[in-house]
Amino acid sequence: MDLLTVERCRSEFPITKDHIYLDHAGVAPVSLRVTAAINTFLAESAEGAAFHYPRWAQRVVEVRRICAQLVNATVDEIAFIKSTSHGLSLVAEGMDWQSGDNVLFFEKDFPSNIYPWINLKRRGVEARAITSRGGRVLIEDIERLMDGRTRLIAVSSVLFSNGFRTDLKRIGELCRSKGVLLCVDVIQSLGIIPMDVRELNVDFLAADAHKWLLGPEGIGIFYCRKELVQSLRPPLVGWKSVQNEFDFDHPALRLKNDAQRFEEGSQNVMGIFGIGAAVELLLEVGIPNIEKRVLDLGDQIIREAGKRGFAVLTPEQRDQRGGNITIAGAFDPAAARDALRERGIMVNVRGGGLRLSPHFYNTTDDINTVFQNLDRLYPQ
Repeated sequence: MDLLTVERCRSEFPITKDHIYLDHAGVAPVSLRVTAAINTFLAESAEGAAFHYPRWAQRVVEVRRICAQLVNATVDEIAFIKSTSHGLSLVAEGMDWQSGDNVLFFEKDFPSNIYPWINLKRRGVEARAITSRGGRVLIEDIERLMDGRTRLIAVSSVLFSNGFRTDLKRIGELCRSKGVLLCVDVIQSLGIIPMDVRELNVDFLAADAHKWLLGPEGIGIFYCRKELVQSLRPPLVGWKSVQNEFDFDHPALRLKNDAQRFEEGSQNVMGIFGIGAAVELLLEVGIPNIEKRVLDLGDQIIREAGKRGFAVLTPEQRDQRGGNITIAGAFDPAAARDALRERGIMVNVRGGGLRLSPHFYNTTDDINTVFQNLDRLYPQ
């Protein structure tokens, strides 16, 4: 990605005027075009309300299409959800579990990808924890836990704590060979790492918009492989779950035949406008270009940390990490985070260290400024 592209896109993010924002693995700022899309919806809602509904409905169709494009799915495999937890719970509560089945999850994953699975104990399902090996998910540990009653493996594409990139291709191949389903939390990679659900043999996928997608909170996407839609029962059912959704006088519980059966009620149209604008920007820049840019900035963080003798808790190999880099040194991570925030630099603490997560519009100067401030705070 050339500097001209970075500068042009950087102007899309007003936060860069007064702050250095390096917490896209937490809650990301939105762009001007996301702001404009949401403001347009609000203005139209105030001025015309339901008079605009036909056009709003068409925009929802368009956004569903571009979200499908983002993960190489078909439109009928995409549902809009309110959060990653919502999407993962659709799978956990919608599968036809039998007592004695088991599901595998990573023991150090974000809680959103733990609680839905251990909550299945009440249905006689065993949730087996994949052991963390130095903060990594290893295929050997997954194979060791699998048996004839394993129905599903739930993993994250990138770990929130240290940026480790899970080898989804190998896990997907393993699952397909064993007849096991694969459910992936992609909130820490979608928007910066190319995602192809076909190539990776992903059966279910969920992500909220408010991290690397650079969208608003409270809106996300859920992917369900079309061959599985009929067997995944919606745990929530409402007027939009059914085929005759607008026939209010003759209710008939015939669920839709696509992923929209998981959208049980009135849609978050404002959020859909927001995520649509966010994804359009990312596709315009190009996800492969964004991945290279983010990994390049990660390389710089790793180099600067090494110069100061800081420990890098994230894998240094580019193909083994996402966008978040966790470092540790002779400083208290929480105190360093707070001190940097007082200086207008947004970072976070995860995995026992200071987590820096730049996006494509960040610059090398941003990274240098962070470490210069750390030098002043903690002189060698």
